[in-house]
Amino acid sequence: MFRPLIAAALLAAAPLAAAADEVWSLPSGNQVVYLRDDGTTAVLGYTPVMGVEQSYIFVPGLAGNYDDRGTFTGYWVEPVYVGKTCPTAIAAPDGMLWDRWGIVELKFHKKGFPSKITMKRGDCFAAPTEKIKLKPVVGAGLQ
Repeated sequence: MFRPLIAAALLAAAPLAAAADEVWSLPSGNQVVYLRDDGTTAVLGYTPVMGVEQSYIFVPGLAGNYDDRGTFTGYWVEPVYVGKTCPTAIAAPDGMLWDRWGIVELKFHKKGFPSKITMKRGDCFAAPTEKIKLKPVVGAGLQ
C-alpha cells in the first residue's frame, strides 16, 4: 500500500533532482554545475581557471526551465584575485557584494539537457565578447 505512494513521490521529485545534476565542461577542464534556482534565477557554479574559490553565473528566467531553452542574459561573479576588478560592486541575489563581475550570454544549442552552450562573457559593463564553449557531461563523460 505504501510502495505506490513512495514510488509516486520519488517520480514526482525526479525532475527537480535532474536539474541539480546538469554539468558542463569548460575548455580548462573545470566544470559548470547547475546548483539551484533562486526565484526565477538559475544559479550555476564553477571554479575559474586561476582560482580555487566558487564563482557563480546568475541567469534570470532560466530557473525551472528544463525543456525550452534558448538564449539567456545574466551575469557572472568571481573572486578579485582572479583578475581585474570593476569600478562598482554588484550584489548577488543572496546580497553578497562582488567586485569582479560581468555580463554573460548563454546560448543553448538544444531546448533541453544535454545541450552544448555557447557562453559569451564581458568584464564589468562591457558587452559580452569572450566566447567559451561548454560541453555537457553525461554518464561517463562528455557528449
